[in-house]
Amino acid sequence: MSSRAARLAVLMLASVSLWLGACGKPPSHDECDALLDHYVELLVNSDRPGTTAGELHKLQVQARQKAASDPEFTQCSTRVSRRAYDCAMSAPNADKLEQCLL
Repeated sequence: MSSRAARLAVLMLASVSLWLGACGKPPSHDECDALLDHYVELLVNSDRPGTTAGELHKLQVQARQKAASDPEFTQCSTRVSRRAYDCAMSAPNADKLEQCLL
């Protein structure tokens, strides 16, 4: 779980040039948290079918706690474009979400 969250942070930084060139208001800190929650939900749906809502929430909280101390993730609101954010939030699975952030 944590390796995929770390991968998300790396993908965010790897695509800085694309993000900086896109238009629109960048995502807020709360929207970055929502993006991480969505990513965790997609991973859980794929890797742990049958996970309860309570278990999902616990995993999302854990991911947010880890991300809060990750310098790469804390730059989400300045590095992720509105277009990439909107794409990622509408992604039906983790792979598509990651593609949005490339």
